[in-house]
Amino acid sequence: MSNHIKVKAAIFDFDGTLVDSESLYTKALIYTSNEMNVLKDVDFKSFAGYQTQDIDNILKKEGHNIPDNFFKEAEIYFRKIIETDLETFEGVYEILEKLKNIDIVIASNSNIDYVTRMSDKKEISKYMKGYSCHNENLKAKPEPDLFLNAFELLKKLNPNIQKENVIIFEDSIAGILGAKKTGITTIAITNTYDKEKLFENGADIVVDRIDKALDYIEII
Repeated sequence: MSNHIKVKAAIFDFDGTLVDSESLYTKALIYTSNEMNVLKDVDFKSFAGYQTQDIDNILKKEGHNIPDNFFKEAEIYFRKIIETDLETFEGVYEILEKLKNIDIVIASNSNIDYVTRMSDKKEISKYMKGYSCHNENLKAKPEPDLFLNAFELLKKLNPNIQKENVIIFEDSIAGILGAKKTGITTIAITNTYDKEKLFENGADIVVDRIDKALDYIEII
């Protein structure tokens, strides 16, 4: 892309984009499968980025017999390891440091308590001006609600902000589909899906490390 995107504000997804929580959830599913001695033939890695309900639905459609408490047990283990093992992706602090003088908000399918707590823990929150998280009023991605709400938060900070001067960072197909419905340029990172898949689903730019996105944007 020869012309740089002129950026005044940014919206970041959280899980899979800033922090590597999705690999920990996969680890929790595998651990629970081994502990309960069930679903041993399932490739849980192939479900990275999916919501728990979707994983449950797909496995049931495939004819798997899932114990009632399987996902509950996996969630308990996930909550335990996330406290100690959660890491940010390479390049995250570099890009946040470069963008620190513009308005940045997070748009996440996760609940706000978890996102703000983990943002504090990983020292991401100091770069953030707001959080747009999934709740009873805001539908989860692939719906655009979380991004549109994030844009409203940016407008409160700068009433003159235009969509063409905002950029969305995402890693998942659901996130890209939601972002595309807003008309805001979307940069995808190959943390969860490969380049072809991300372009196929509508990403405008794809990078293999988040700070490489700086090659495509100009802060104004």
